[in-house]
Amino acid sequence: MDNGLLSAYENTSFNVYQPKISIRIGVINKELDNLLLTNQCETYAFVTAYNPYSALKSHEENRKLNEALFRDLIDEYQLFEGEGVGEDISWEPEKSFLVLGITLDDAKAIGVKYSQNAIVFGIIGEKPELLVLVD
Repeated sequence: MDNGLLSAYENTSFNVYQPKISIRIGVINKELDNLLLTNQCETYAFVTAYNPYSALKSHEENRKLNEALFRDLIDEYQLFEGEGVGEDISWEPEKSFLVLGITLDDAKAIGVKYSQNAIVFGIIGEKPELLVLVD
């Protein structure tokens, strides 16, 4: 992945709508830790199905992709809706899900299944990490 795209991901705000939480790569988040504690979870991922491999898709295509992602996750995990908002205002925010209790391997598999370049993964009390899924 080129450095410009990597930098864009690292500078994105991964926002949960309710409860209102903004996740940043490398920044410990007390509100997020409290949400994990409340739900008796230790791990989380922030994932989307929008714009596979950062190739812009139509609103309708992205909506359908994210609905499929929701169906893949809803039976096994507690989900919170949100969006990834980059610094580049020409790039629309990407609807996403905060997934509680997901393992690292399962989070990676979901990202790969939906052709994502990267996902966010974290463990309670630690800094969120950007996991790059492509070379």
